[in-house]
Amino acid sequence: MPGHPLDSIVLGGINTVRDRLLEMQAQGRTIYRLESGDPSFSIPDHVSEAIQKALRDGRTHYTAGAGIAPLREAAARKIVESNRIPVNGPAHVLVTNGAMHGLYVAFQAMLDPGDEVIMPDPTWTETADNVTLAGGVAVRVRLDAANGYRYTPEAIAAAVTPRTRAIVINSPHNPTGLVVDRDTLAGIVAVAERHGLWVLSDEAYEHVLFDGAAHVSTHTLGYDRVLSVFSMSKSYAMSGLRLGYLSCNDAGLIERMTKLLRCTINGVNSATQYGAVAALTGPQDATARMGAEYQTRRDALWAGVSRVPMLHPFKPQGAFYLWARIDEGWGGYQGKTGGWAFTNSLIDRAGIGSAPGDVFGPSGAGHVRFAFSCSTQQVVEAAALLPEVLA
Repeated sequence: MPGHPLDSIVLGGINTVRDRLLEMQAQGRTIYRLESGDPSFSIPDHVSEAIQKALRDGRTHYTAGAGIAPLREAAARKIVESNRIPVNGPAHVLVTNGAMHGLYVAFQAMLDPGDEVIMPDPTWTETADNVTLAGGVAVRVRLDAANGYRYTPEAIAAAVTPRTRAIVINSPHNPTGLVVDRDTLAGIVAVAERHGLWVLSDEAYEHVLFDGAAHVSTHTLGYDRVLSVFSMSKSYAMSGLRLGYLSCNDAGLIERMTKLLRCTINGVNSATQYGAVAALTGPQDATARMGAEYQTRRDALWAGVSRVPMLHPFKPQGAFYLWARIDEGWGGYQGKTGGWAFTNSLIDRAGIGSAPGDVFGPSGAGHVRFAFSCSTQQVVEAAALLPEVLA
């Protein structure tokens, strides 16, 4: 089947790094899992109990395809009260098999073949991939170190064409850790409104913030053509339980996405949904504790990377990634330079994982991303090793 959209999608550079690290670990070497963003924490106790209770109560059968009513109601209430988004009730909230699945159904429902979607570059790989799978074209707006990797309304406006259908906003941002401030968000929304575009707001890291940074949901800024995607993975460490949710006030788009939910998953894992109800309606202290621990990890990794002359790091304001530019004077590894060579050198020399910037798009070339979602001990030890390994 020549020309199939799947043929243009690679299987994933981060998975390649992970597999190498796990192979080394099986051989008895110490490794440091700074390559991927999987929270190291256990799920909150009350969430675990809610899942177990659902199993004991026999809630193991098909659910409504768009999500159980208690979860859609809890998510709608959280979206209104915490995010200040004017969502039109639970009917406009859908439960997805993780936020990645939310992106998939959103772009499938939103795009016609050839439609363009503007997004930051670098960006989380699967955002662009899901645009491609929907027959769309990812239009990348370069984020530069010179201006603090800012995603500016001016650069976005310059990328708009007659085929543009949507603008992606991801704040806090993977991979740079940038938090888009309210004024910048308002400028981006003004561009969307001027051209009648959709805004897809990926808010997976809404609760992972540092140094007093504030998260602003795009849909609070007075423009209603916004589709917001949320994740239970980062806020509640439920990454393996695969649950996300999205909100949108457009009835036509909601109907399309509801059909896609039926045709792709026919409902998220039933017991997990009851756990998500407990997560959204119960105590939030576990989320706050995780946020404080991420701050500790961020500070430790920042201190270590800042002592490496061959790296020029950007201090993350949110998410759990540290993005760094590799100095042009770095001598390379095994005759090669760039992000992959840098990543391979850290794996071979010290068992330290990272993600080569290349996997996040063309602007990622010559960069590297460190995740600090693994244990605090691993982060602290890796941070102390980096200046020695890269002396």
